[in-house]
Amino acid sequence: MPLEISLKLFLDFLLELSQKLSRKLSLKNLAKLFTKRLSLVFLLGCLSLQAHNGFPGRYYRMPSKKQKEFFFSYLAKIIIKENKKILKERALVDKVLPGGILSVRTNSRYFKDLLKLRKKYRIKSFYSRIDYLKKIDIVPVSQALAQAVVESAWGKSRFVRQANNIFGHWTFGEVGLVPKNRDKDAKNKIQIFPSLEASVDKYLLNLNANRAYWKFRNVRYELRARHEDLNGMKLSQTMYSYSGIGKKYLLILKNIIRIYKLQKYDKSYKKLYNY
Repeated sequence: MPLEISLKLFLDFLLELSQKLSRKLSLKNLAKLFTKRLSLVFLLGCLSLQAHNGFPGRYYRMPSKKQKEFFFSYLAKIIIKENKKILKERALVDKVLPGGILSVRTNSRYFKDLLKLRKKYRIKSFYSRIDYLKKIDIVPVSQALAQAVVESAWGKSRFVRQANNIFGHWTFGEVGLVPKNRDKDAKNKIQIFPSLEASVDKYLLNLNANRAYWKFRNVRYELRARHEDLNGMKLSQTMYSYSGIGKKYLLILKNIIRIYKLQKYDKSYKKLYNY
Protein backbone atom coordinates (compact mmCIF):
# COMPACT_ATOMS: atom_id res chain seq x y z
CA MET A 1 0.00 0.00 0.00
CA PRO A 2 1.19 3.57 -0.65
CA LEU A 3 1.03 4.38 3.10
CA GLU A 4 3.29 1.42 3.85
CA ILE A 5 5.62 2.53 1.07
CA SER A 6 5.75 6.08 2.42
CA LEU A 7 6.69 4.79 5.88
CA LYS A 8 9.34 2.54 4.35
CA LEU A 9 10.73 5.52 2.44
CA PHE A 10 10.88 7.52 5.64
CA LEU A 11 12.82 4.78 7.39
CA ASP A 12 15.16 4.56 4.40
CA PHE A 13 15.57 8.31 4.64
CA LEU A 14 16.56 8.13 8.33
CA LEU A 15 19.19 5.53 7.44
CA GLU A 16 20.50 7.69 4.61
CA LEU A 17 20.50 10.73 6.87
CA SER A 18 22.62 8.95 9.46
CA GLN A 19 25.06 7.97 6.71
CA LYS A 20 25.24 11.57 5.50
CA LEU A 21 25.85 12.82 9.04
CA SER A 22 28.71 10.38 9.39
CA ARG A 23 30.25 12.00 6.31
CA LYS A 24 29.85 15.46 7.87
CA LEU A 25 27.62 16.80 5.11
CA SER A 26 26.91 20.54 5.32
CA LEU A 27 23.73 21.68 7.10
CA LYS A 28 22.52 23.30 3.88
CA ASN A 29 22.75 20.05 1.94
CA LEU A 30 21.19 18.10 4.79
CA ALA A 31 18.26 20.51 4.81
CA LYS A 32 17.78 20.04 1.06
CA LEU A 33 17.86 16.26 1.45
CA PHE A 34 15.37 16.35 4.30
CA THR A 35 12.93 18.62 2.41
CA LYS A 36 13.13 16.53 -0.74
CA ARG A 37 12.56 13.20 0.96
CA LEU A 38 9.84 14.51 3.27
CA SER A 39 7.89 15.83 0.28
CA LEU A 40 8.07 12.38 -1.36
CA VAL A 41 6.80 10.70 1.79
CA PHE A 42 3.96 13.23 2.04
CA LEU A 43 3.02 12.71 -1.61
CA LEU A 44 2.83 8.94 -1.26
CA GLY A 45 0.89 9.33 1.96
CA CYS A 46 -1.70 11.42 0.11
CA LEU A 47 -1.88 8.85 -2.66
CA SER A 48 -2.74 6.20 -0.07
CA LEU A 49 -5.97 8.05 0.65
CA GLN A 50 -7.20 7.81 -2.93
CA ALA A 51 -5.21 5.15 -4.80
CA HIS A 52 -6.19 1.53 -5.22
CA ASN A 53 -3.38 -0.96 -5.54
CA GLY A 54 -3.47 -4.17 -7.49
CA PHE A 55 -6.59 -5.92 -8.68
CA PRO A 56 -9.94 -5.48 -6.90
CA GLY A 57 -9.96 -7.05 -3.44
CA ARG A 58 -12.48 -9.70 -4.44
CA TYR A 59 -10.00 -11.06 -7.00
CA TYR A 60 -7.67 -12.29 -4.29
CA ARG A 61 -10.48 -14.23 -2.59
CA MET A 62 -11.66 -16.09 -5.69
CA PRO A 63 -11.04 -19.80 -6.40
CA SER A 64 -8.06 -20.39 -8.69
CA LYS A 65 -10.07 -21.03 -11.88
CA LYS A 66 -12.24 -17.94 -11.44
CA GLN A 67 -9.17 -15.89 -10.61
CA LYS A 68 -7.59 -16.70 -13.96
CA GLU A 69 -10.78 -15.90 -15.88
CA PHE A 70 -11.12 -12.61 -14.02
CA PHE A 71 -7.43 -11.78 -14.50
CA PHE A 72 -7.67 -12.09 -18.27
CA SER A 73 -11.00 -10.31 -18.75
CA TYR A 74 -10.21 -7.47 -16.32
CA LEU A 75 -6.75 -6.79 -17.69
CA ALA A 76 -7.81 -7.22 -21.33
CA LYS A 77 -10.19 -4.26 -20.95
CA ILE A 78 -7.36 -2.07 -19.66
CA ILE A 79 -5.04 -3.15 -22.49
CA ILE A 80 -7.75 -2.39 -25.05
CA LYS A 81 -8.33 1.04 -23.53
CA GLU A 82 -4.63 1.94 -23.65
CA ASN A 83 -4.21 0.47 -27.14
CA LYS A 84 -7.03 2.70 -28.38
CA LYS A 85 -5.10 5.74 -27.22
CA ILE A 86 -2.16 4.60 -29.33
CA LEU A 87 -4.39 4.21 -32.40
CA LYS A 88 -5.53 7.82 -31.97
CA GLU A 89 -1.88 8.86 -32.00
CA ARG A 90 -1.33 6.73 -35.08
CA ALA A 91 -4.24 8.43 -36.81
CA LEU A 92 -2.68 11.81 -36.04
CA VAL A 93 0.46 10.76 -37.93
CA ASP A 94 -1.67 10.13 -41.02
CA LYS A 95 -3.15 13.61 -40.72
CA VAL A 96 0.20 15.38 -40.54
CA LEU A 97 2.34 12.96 -42.56
CA PRO A 98 -0.02 11.47 -45.16
CA GLY A 99 2.83 10.68 -47.54
CA GLY A 100 6.51 11.45 -47.93
CA ILE A 101 8.52 14.47 -46.87
CA LEU A 102 6.86 16.71 -49.46
CA SER A 103 3.43 16.10 -47.94
CA VAL A 104 4.24 17.32 -44.41
CA ARG A 105 1.45 19.61 -43.24
CA THR A 106 3.27 22.10 -41.04
CA ASN A 107 0.20 24.31 -41.00
CA SER A 108 -1.92 21.55 -39.51
CA ARG A 109 -3.30 22.20 -36.04
CA TYR A 110 -1.94 18.76 -35.16
CA PHE A 111 1.66 19.62 -36.08
CA LYS A 112 2.68 20.45 -32.49
CA ASP A 113 1.13 17.19 -31.34
CA LEU A 114 3.32 15.36 -33.84
CA LEU A 115 6.38 16.99 -32.30
CA LYS A 116 5.28 15.67 -28.91
CA LEU A 117 4.85 12.17 -30.33
CA ARG A 118 8.32 12.33 -31.83
CA LYS A 119 9.76 13.03 -28.39
CA LYS A 120 7.57 10.49 -26.60
CA TYR A 121 8.47 7.61 -28.93
CA ARG A 122 12.10 8.68 -29.48
CA ILE A 123 11.73 8.98 -33.23
CA LYS A 124 14.96 10.13 -34.87
CA SER A 125 13.83 11.05 -38.37
CA PHE A 126 11.21 13.78 -38.11
CA TYR A 127 9.86 13.38 -41.66
CA SER A 128 9.90 9.58 -41.89
CA ARG A 129 6.32 8.35 -41.84
CA ILE A 130 7.57 4.78 -41.64
CA ASP A 131 9.50 5.48 -38.43
CA TYR A 132 6.36 6.87 -36.82
CA LEU A 133 4.17 3.98 -37.92
CA LYS A 134 6.73 1.41 -36.76
CA LYS A 135 6.74 2.81 -33.25
CA ILE A 136 3.19 4.03 -32.81
CA ASP A 137 1.07 0.90 -32.89
CA ILE A 138 -0.75 -1.50 -30.59
CA VAL A 139 0.51 -4.58 -28.75
CA PRO A 140 -1.65 -7.71 -29.21
CA VAL A 141 -3.81 -8.41 -26.17
CA SER A 142 -2.74 -12.05 -26.05
CA GLN A 143 0.94 -11.12 -25.83
CA ALA A 144 0.35 -8.47 -23.17
CA LEU A 145 -1.76 -10.87 -21.09
CA ALA A 146 0.85 -13.63 -21.29
CA GLN A 147 3.61 -11.28 -20.19
CA ALA A 148 1.41 -9.95 -17.40
CA VAL A 149 0.94 -13.50 -16.07
CA VAL A 150 4.68 -14.11 -15.96
CA GLU A 151 5.80 -10.72 -14.70
CA SER A 152 3.11 -10.30 -12.02
CA ALA A 153 2.57 -13.92 -10.91
CA TRP A 154 -1.12 -13.61 -11.82
CA GLY A 155 -1.32 -10.21 -10.17
CA LYS A 156 -0.25 -11.57 -6.79
CA SER A 157 3.30 -10.27 -6.62
CA ARG A 158 4.35 -7.65 -4.10
CA PHE A 159 5.12 -5.32 -6.98
CA VAL A 160 1.49 -5.37 -8.13
CA ARG A 161 -0.14 -5.24 -4.71
CA GLN A 162 2.05 -2.46 -3.40
CA ALA A 163 3.03 -0.54 -6.52
CA ASN A 164 0.53 -1.39 -9.32
CA ASN A 165 3.56 -2.61 -11.26
CA ILE A 166 2.41 -5.43 -13.54
CA PHE A 167 5.32 -5.76 -15.94
CA GLY A 168 8.35 -5.45 -13.65
CA HIS A 169 9.46 -1.96 -14.66
CA TRP A 170 12.53 -0.58 -12.92
CA THR A 171 13.39 2.96 -11.90
CA PHE A 172 16.53 4.65 -10.64
CA GLY A 173 14.69 7.64 -9.22
CA GLU A 174 13.94 8.61 -5.63
CA VAL A 175 10.59 6.82 -5.40
CA GLY A 176 10.34 3.05 -5.73
CA LEU A 177 10.18 -0.29 -3.97
CA VAL A 178 13.50 -1.83 -3.10
CA PRO A 179 13.66 -5.47 -4.29
CA LYS A 180 14.23 -7.86 -1.41
CA ASN A 181 17.15 -9.63 -3.08
CA ARG A 182 18.79 -6.56 -4.59
CA ASP A 183 22.59 -6.48 -4.58
CA LYS A 184 24.10 -4.32 -1.87
CA ASP A 185 25.55 -1.73 -4.24
CA ALA A 186 22.62 -1.74 -6.70
CA LYS A 187 20.45 1.38 -7.13
CA ASN A 188 17.52 -0.05 -9.09
CA LYS A 189 14.02 0.04 -7.60
CA ILE A 190 10.60 -1.17 -8.64
CA GLN A 191 8.65 1.69 -10.18
CA ILE A 192 5.45 2.75 -8.40
CA PHE A 193 2.39 3.48 -10.54
CA PRO A 194 -0.80 5.30 -9.48
CA SER A 195 -2.94 2.67 -11.23
CA LEU A 196 -2.85 -0.52 -13.27
CA GLU A 197 -3.71 1.58 -16.32
CA ALA A 198 -0.51 3.59 -15.85
CA SER A 199 1.48 0.36 -15.61
CA VAL A 200 -0.02 -0.95 -18.85
CA ASP A 201 0.63 2.41 -20.54
CA LYS A 202 4.31 2.22 -19.54
CA TYR A 203 4.56 -1.36 -20.84
CA LEU A 204 3.14 -0.39 -24.23
CA LEU A 205 5.43 2.62 -24.50
CA ASN A 206 8.40 0.49 -23.50
CA LEU A 207 7.80 -1.97 -26.33
CA ASN A 208 7.19 0.86 -28.78
CA ALA A 209 10.09 3.15 -27.90
CA ASN A 210 12.85 1.08 -26.31
CA ARG A 211 15.58 0.11 -28.77
CA ALA A 212 15.76 -3.36 -27.19
CA TYR A 213 12.47 -4.27 -28.90
CA TRP A 214 13.31 -3.20 -32.44
CA LYS A 215 12.64 -6.71 -33.75
CA PHE A 216 9.14 -6.68 -32.27
CA ARG A 217 8.39 -3.42 -34.06
CA ASN A 218 9.84 -4.61 -37.37
CA VAL A 219 7.83 -7.84 -37.38
CA ARG A 220 4.68 -5.94 -36.43
CA TYR A 221 5.27 -3.44 -39.24
CA GLU A 222 5.77 -6.27 -41.75
CA LEU A 223 2.46 -7.83 -40.68
CA ARG A 224 0.77 -4.49 -41.21
CA ALA A 225 2.38 -4.09 -44.63
CA ARG A 226 0.99 -7.49 -45.67
CA HIS A 227 -2.44 -6.56 -44.26
CA GLU A 228 -2.26 -9.44 -41.81
CA ASP A 229 -3.64 -9.53 -38.28
CA LEU A 230 -1.17 -8.72 -35.53
CA ASN A 231 -0.39 -12.21 -34.29
CA GLY A 232 0.26 -12.26 -30.53
CA MET A 233 1.82 -15.70 -30.67
CA LYS A 234 4.29 -14.65 -33.34
CA LEU A 235 5.09 -11.24 -31.86
CA SER A 236 5.59 -12.66 -28.38
CA GLN A 237 8.51 -14.63 -29.78
CA THR A 238 10.44 -11.38 -30.32
CA MET A 239 10.57 -10.68 -26.55
CA TYR A 240 13.99 -12.28 -26.09
CA SER A 241 15.40 -9.15 -24.45
CA TYR A 242 12.54 -8.70 -21.99
CA SER A 243 13.79 -11.34 -19.57
CA GLY A 244 17.12 -12.60 -18.40
CA ILE A 245 16.12 -16.20 -19.13
CA GLY A 246 16.06 -15.55 -22.89
CA LYS A 247 14.64 -18.39 -25.00
CA LYS A 248 12.99 -20.04 -21.98
CA TYR A 249 10.94 -16.87 -21.58
CA LEU A 250 9.71 -17.14 -25.17
CA LEU A 251 8.65 -20.74 -24.61
CA ILE A 252 6.77 -19.78 -21.44
CA LEU A 253 4.88 -17.04 -23.28
CA LYS A 254 4.03 -19.38 -26.13
CA ASN A 255 2.68 -22.01 -23.74
CA ILE A 256 0.59 -19.50 -21.81
CA ILE A 257 -0.99 -18.15 -25.00
CA ARG A 258 -1.68 -21.69 -26.23
CA ILE A 259 -2.93 -23.27 -22.98
CA TYR A 260 -5.28 -20.42 -22.10
CA LYS A 261 -6.29 -19.77 -25.72
CA LEU A 262 -5.43 -16.10 -25.38
CA GLN A 263 -5.53 -15.39 -29.10
CA LYS A 264 -9.32 -15.35 -28.78
CA TYR A 265 -8.88 -11.93 -27.18
CA ASP A 266 -7.09 -10.68 -30.28
CA LYS A 267 -9.96 -11.83 -32.48
CA SER A 268 -12.90 -10.81 -30.28
CA TYR A 269 -11.52 -7.37 -29.50
CA LYS A 270 -10.24 -6.55 -32.98
CA LYS A 271 -13.54 -4.91 -33.96
CA LEU A 272 -13.27 -2.56 -31.00
CA TYR A 273 -10.06 -1.09 -32.46
CA ASN A 274 -11.82 -0.25 -35.73
CA TYR A 275 -8.72 -0.77 -37.88
